[in-house]
Amino acid sequence: MMDWGNSRQIDSLGPPGPIDSKRRETIELIGPHLRVRGEISLLRFTRLSDLFNHSSGFVKLTGAQLLRRNGDPTGLVVRELMVNPDEITFVGQREGDVSTAQAGLASGMDRPLMERVPRELVIFTAGHTLVGTTYLFSETDIASFVDSPDPRFIPMVSATARSLADRRVISHFGLVLVNRTQITAASLRELAGGADETGVSVD
Repeated sequence: MMDWGNSRQIDSLGPPGPIDSKRRETIELIGPHLRVRGEISLLRFTRLSDLFNHSSGFVKLTGAQLLRRNGDPTGLVVRELMVNPDEITFVGQREGDVSTAQAGLASGMDRPLMERVPRELVIFTAGHTLVGTTYLFSETDIASFVDSPDPRFIPMVSATARSLADRRVISHFGLVLVNRTQITAASLRELAGGADETGVSVD
């Protein structure tokens, strides 16, 4: 595994190449007690999902700005912030901030003969409902999905997050990485039924 702050170790699953500190992504980290926006170095990785799934230790953000629950900025900005990944419910990237690199959804390198297909998921955490699209192997059912331990951070695109504390607070992201350990319930969208409560933006 690679440490967020340096490169003394590298996971063999990560792409080769030297660390480039200039390759940075703008992200939001959302958890039960924190919402913050800042920049993160991709280190040797080409995709944000690879970085989060093959790194260890606290997540290092630079130029970190504390956000209110609805995503509005506050006046608190710190040059460097270390965040415990266990306290991150999901990582969000706004549509305009998503890298041109692939999000890591459709690759089947681990099972090259198996096709991945887009599936819409509804995921519940302690503080949010998230709806978005991920790519699963065609034979994967929802029980297999939730029982699997990997990857720890699940990539979803075109995702909407609604706060359970204040259901008027809705945020839209081009990409989210959901911390699997924070999932309390999940379903495939076609099995969820009922009214679509994520269609109105208050951002």
